[in-house]
Amino acid sequence: MISSPQPLALRPLTATILLGTMLLIAWLAWGSPSSDDGARQVMWLGDERFQVELATTPSSRQRGLMHRPSLGSNQGMLFVYPDEAPRSFWMKNVSFAIDILYLDADWRLVHLHEAVPPCRSDPCPGYPSHQAAHYVLELPAGTASRLSLEPGSRLDPPVAVGATKKKAPD
Repeated sequence: MISSPQPLALRPLTATILLGTMLLIAWLAWGSPSSDDGARQVMWLGDERFQVELATTPSSRQRGLMHRPSLGSNQGMLFVYPDEAPRSFWMKNVSFAIDILYLDADWRLVHLHEAVPPCRSDPCPGYPSHQAAHYVLELPAGTASRLSLEPGSRLDPPVAVGATKKKAPD
């Protein structure tokens, strides 16, 4: 029986195309990078300017502040979700205490955990929201108290870095 060499030659190409297609599907299922992911924006909390890093994809939201040595006094991380739902955070591989603020779609603070300590042993405890949250803002420990932030407080959404705070009308 004589076989054509063509099917053997097509096998590596077929395997490469199949592998590429599977990787593309996995990438799309996990969440393609958002153009905002990792971007830094400004949030005004009271009269104080904070630079926040955006976490907009599943992978960046899962990574959060893990493996970072610290968080500057006027820095934070803003987790942006596609919907409003109950959220829970933990402090796995985070080496410093933080405040965790849960915000609804209108930027109203619905729940907070203050001065959440690093997790020193497994299993790490969770810090859930008591209401649905659309955004979660992590700030250095003590910031919420210093700024008198409490449930019901409304925060201003972030703006592009370099923007100045709008003055209230006279």
